[in-house]
Amino acid sequence: MWIMDNLQTSLTPLQRLPAYIKYGFIDTQFGRILLGTTSIQKSGTNCDAICALYFVQNHDNKSLEDLQRRWPKVKLIADATAIKERSKILFNEKEIANAVDIAVLGTDLQLAVWSELLKIKTGTTCTYTKLAELVNRPKAVRAVASAVAKNEVSILIPCHRVISKSGAVKYGWGAALKTSLLNYEANI
Repeated sequence: MWIMDNLQTSLTPLQRLPAYIKYGFIDTQFGRILLGTTSIQKSGTNCDAICALYFVQNHDNKSLEDLQRRWPKVKLIADATAIKERSKILFNEKEIANAVDIAVLGTDLQLAVWSELLKIKTGTTCTYTKLAELVNRPKAVRAVASAVAKNEVSILIPCHRVISKSGAVKYGWGAALKTSLLNYEANI
């Protein structure tokens, strides 16, 4: 089970920390993930948006601690039912007419970087240098790399598709996972 490659996404910047994040765990072919959603306003109505997607590295509890550390003062609510419904959309088990909403909290540079990441097609990669050029910050490669690393919604905001000019494989969830993801996407 993996995220469909033609999934459309819509990025919504948050103005402040959300009051709560509903979360749950999903088993995938690349390992267990922690998925978090929160409520956003869109076209005058409330809807759930994905605000966190982490690979579980050791234990569920450790990933939950990481979620709380990254989203301080936000109430975490276990909601396996809501997460299961969201996973049906992500993993192509349920047809959707609209894009999957993603809620992010970041600086202007981070938002620009994450928006560019959404444009990187499945099966392709981009260097940090090229990404810096795409966000009109060609001399800010390190700041751009930092923005990539602060992405809270891995896979959907495809930070794994950014590679080092030197060929070094770096990824917050481990080089082996990044290599596996890129190989999988190159062969879809």
